[in-house]
Amino acid sequence: MNRRDFLFFRTEGSKRVAELSCEKLFMHCADLSSGFQQADAEAGTMDEADWWAGEPPLSISSIDPEDFFRSVQTEIAAIDILQVLDIQWLAQGEFRIRVETLLAAFKAKGGEVTYRTPEAKATA
Repeated sequence: MNRRDFLFFRTEGSKRVAELSCEKLFMHCADLSSGFQQADAEAGTMDEADWWAGEPPLSISSIDPEDFFRSVQTEIAAIDILQVLDIQWLAQGEFRIRVETLLAAFKAKGGEVTYRTPEAKATA
């Protein structure tokens, strides 16, 4: 997981703050579930194949969404405030449920969740 795609960490005084971009998180999840970033490294290269081998078989693996969101939860465990950006991306069914579950777990551990609108983001 490359958290830099959708999580930005900083401090504000003594508080640890993370910004979570729902847009970037959604795109990352879509890539992971499609297998786009998970091509099999053992497939070899065309240079290693015999000239008559033809096209190699499709070899794609995917990451379980539960494992992915569990790793995100681990990443934000030490954060005091989670600022959620691009909330319009939460209109997506299963994605919305997963993010809301992540936020509920964060709140249950004492974290504070705030939402920033695009207008507030532009002035910050």
